[in-house]
Amino acid sequence: MQRERYVLNRDWCFHLGEVKNPVKADHGVIYSTAKAGGCQGVPQADYDVSQWQKVDLPHDWAIHTPFEKENVADWGYKSRGKGWYRRSFLLPKEAKDKKLVLGFEGVSTRCIVYLNGTEIFHNTSGYTPFEMDITDIAYFENVPNTLAVFVDATIWEGWWYEGAGIYRSVWLEMMHPVHIDRDSVFLNPKEQEDGSFAVAIEAEIDNATSEVQRGKLQCYLTSPNGQKELVWETEKQSFDPDQTKVTGSFLKKEPLLWDVKHPNVYEVEMILLLEGAKEEEIIDSVQTVCGFRTITFDAKKGFFLNHKPVKLFGTCNHQDFGGIGVAVPANLWEYRIEKLKAMGSNAYRCAHGMPADELIEACDRMGMLVLDENRNFSTSVEAVGQLETLVKRHRNHPSVILYSIFNEEPLEGTLQGMRMAKKMRRTILNLDPSRFVTGAMHGGMLEEENAAIAIDVAGVNYQIPVYDAFHQQNPAIPMLATETTSSFSIRGCYEKDDEKNLLACYDDSPADWGNTVRDTWKAIMERDFVAGGFMWTGFDYLGEPTPHVWPSVSSFFGLLDLCGFEKDGFYLAKAIFEKEPVCHVLPHWNHKGKENSPIRVMSHTNCEEAELFVNGESFGRKNVDLFKQCEWIVPYQPGQIRLDGYRDGKVVSSDIQKTTGDCKDIRLSSWKKNILENGEYAAVIIIEAIDASGLVVPDCDLTTEITVEGGKLLGSCNGDPNCHEPFDGQVRSIFHGKCMAVVRPDRGVNELKVTVRAELTGQRNGLFSDVQDHCEKPIDSFLKKSLILPVASAKEAKELSAVQEMALTHWKLSPVSEERPDILQKTESFDMNSWQDIYVNKESGSPKVFENAKGKYAIYQQEVQIPKEINGHLPELYLYGIWGECEVYINEEKRTEFAYEWAVPHTIKLESKDCKRTDIRILVKSINDYGAGLNSTVTLR
Repeated sequence: MQRERYVLNRDWCFHLGEVKNPVKADHGVIYSTAKAGGCQGVPQADYDVSQWQKVDLPHDWAIHTPFEKENVADWGYKSRGKGWYRRSFLLPKEAKDKKLVLGFEGVSTRCIVYLNGTEIFHNTSGYTPFEMDITDIAYFENVPNTLAVFVDATIWEGWWYEGAGIYRSVWLEMMHPVHIDRDSVFLNPKEQEDGSFAVAIEAEIDNATSEVQRGKLQCYLTSPNGQKELVWETEKQSFDPDQTKVTGSFLKKEPLLWDVKHPNVYEVEMILLLEGAKEEEIIDSVQTVCGFRTITFDAKKGFFLNHKPVKLFGTCNHQDFGGIGVAVPANLWEYRIEKLKAMGSNAYRCAHGMPADELIEACDRMGMLVLDENRNFSTSVEAVGQLETLVKRHRNHPSVILYSIFNEEPLEGTLQGMRMAKKMRRTILNLDPSRFVTGAMHGGMLEEENAAIAIDVAGVNYQIPVYDAFHQQNPAIPMLATETTSSFSIRGCYEKDDEKNLLACYDDSPADWGNTVRDTWKAIMERDFVAGGFMWTGFDYLGEPTPHVWPSVSSFFGLLDLCGFEKDGFYLAKAIFEKEPVCHVLPHWNHKGKENSPIRVMSHTNCEEAELFVNGESFGRKNVDLFKQCEWIVPYQPGQIRLDGYRDGKVVSSDIQKTTGDCKDIRLSSWKKNILENGEYAAVIIIEAIDASGLVVPDCDLTTEITVEGGKLLGSCNGDPNCHEPFDGQVRSIFHGKCMAVVRPDRGVNELKVTVRAELTGQRNGLFSDVQDHCEKPIDSFLKKSLILPVASAKEAKELSAVQEMALTHWKLSPVSEERPDILQKTESFDMNSWQDIYVNKESGSPKVFENAKGKYAIYQQEVQIPKEINGHLPELYLYGIWGECEVYINEEKRTEFAYEWAVPHTIKLESKDCKRTDIRILVKSINDYGAGLNSTVTLR
């Protein structure tokens, strides 16, 4: 059997908060907890979780908590706290001979992982994936494995919304004891003079056996056109126990290059073959990717991709998504990258921690350059391990061009910061010499000893005057504006009102430390030596509601709002980033009650000239300065405004804003025409308030109720930073004409139906919140619209299904006696030796003490917490195999007796009074010389 990966994402049991240990500590408890498998409470299989909440991963519990003023603004006024997760699963018999690795892609924040009552891992970063070898303590066949995770989200790593819980996938890999270390596979293409690429290749073979093994490696490359070829193969060689590093190279002629417009990604498969009894056998394979491109940072001319100058038009982004927090379905990263690409952006900074693999994969496919950022600036053993994980995970991805090792660190301008940066850079380059190392600095860059001179590319956050000063002082060090702008706005808002926490979209409200979009890019574009910049931020994010706090709960920085709806700044950036004509005019043209009042009109265009028309009348044609733009003050009259953009005296682009009618309908649309049903994908549903002619009503704030058939509503959002509606509720107000829902299809459905009911009258009851709309003359009390989205079947990841039954494996067995013993006899709590510990499962068989012991007695005893229900009904005690004359006692009460000459299954009914801490005893008398007692698994089911 080759490597197989299973997901463990469905059907977890979740409890918010800590739990009390129901067992009173005495000598026996203390003694047992000091042993393997002895962790008390939730990690034990008999801890009752039947009343816990059932959740699927990814899961962010913080997003479901209410906004509360007493909470922290940085985290969006959401509660974090602590929580427990638990899930049981079965492993097949064939897994017994495999290496077993359990992996977590992301848990916020700190966590302890337990398996079968044993504490097996601590993790301290909510951004870094981690994995552990569970081969030694896993159970097989009909004995469930009990996986428990304690999460402490009271500990934070950032000053933004970080979520809480197991917010990325959990998986388990089964592989041959001799296998490829997945993250050791590294392909490093280097361009040759003739345009071909010499690809250095390396991999490590883990040999978990005690003997030398012989075999070979093969590497296959599949082009974007689907052509697969064997590009590298080793001779047969020996693989010593533990680890063997294998290196080599191959030449790739005339590859398809990867760039931002033609993101050609090659698929890589590394295969391990071992010598078998008859012939070589494929026993493992690992998949990764490869891209052929060159990257260079020049201290005078900036960044070059495939020898061509490319200005990095970047944005910084946190990882939360509107309505669902940090529990982001895999395909929604594509939604975000698609939005940014439409703006003309070509670079993405992962602020401020290791991103999900799915984001990097989307950037590979879609042609987005990545600044891959580490969370912790530290050279501790643990922090260096986190950095190594980031590099190993992402070093084969062509989109990744830079590793950032810190952001705005107090030590960045000191000797200590310089030394730390040097060591972290060395760590990176030992693993990946093909990329550049940077750090985002907000001070200390001109000091004699600072981190900027210890890295490859100096990163500057804001501080435009430092560009020239640093370049003059360090002319050989390339420079990048790692963080810029921080300009505030709210989608569809054109009047600033500090009392109401409102900010306008005219690009004139930067933070004290920041700049407008226009000033940002003027400074960067005028300097060839600045390789580009990353605006703070591409998308709004929950938390850090600057410059206002409560009732504001999310940021105002984004060029797109929490939903991914475009603010006006999106078009301003697009005008700067793109060469093709861009023409956008603001504001919208719904200003009832302001007739004849002056309205500020502004262009966002990259044309040479711009002319504004109001209801067909020209208000002047002006020369355009890209970094200033044009403005007009015009008296408001309903109708329309039109902006024409000219190049060489000809109109090449136009934009129109019309006065709309009242809201007459709602329109539903989906980001994609259908959705894949594979458990990992979700659909984005856009909800718009429209007038009779189908125009979005930009000042309509309408209340809606969202229901889903054939799927689940994961969350909804409207982009309003001052909105306090629950993200996971059915009620969602339309904000400035739009809102959004995120839905996921159920298993096995062919279609998913989303229905939205909108209330027009302002009379609200039931589920509807007290939100006023701006519609003048509603034609009806309610509008109702449905959207049916086809669900396409897709190959699902293999899954280890959750099981509810509980295995009772750890028993005490009394000494064998000639006489019938007292079934209720007690042993002293400090006596750990009179009765023996015995492990009972399918493989254990009957204990040796019953061989040639005809007529002799022994007692099995176990104390267990019996849950109130399993699979929705009262549990029963199921003995997979027992023989002899037997009597069963529950809490000192005899429940049944039976006799079997040979081992057979037996079921014992339980009563509701047994659903507590229960003492189970089984008196066994051998009736032949071959054996007696429990010879297979015992479960509560």
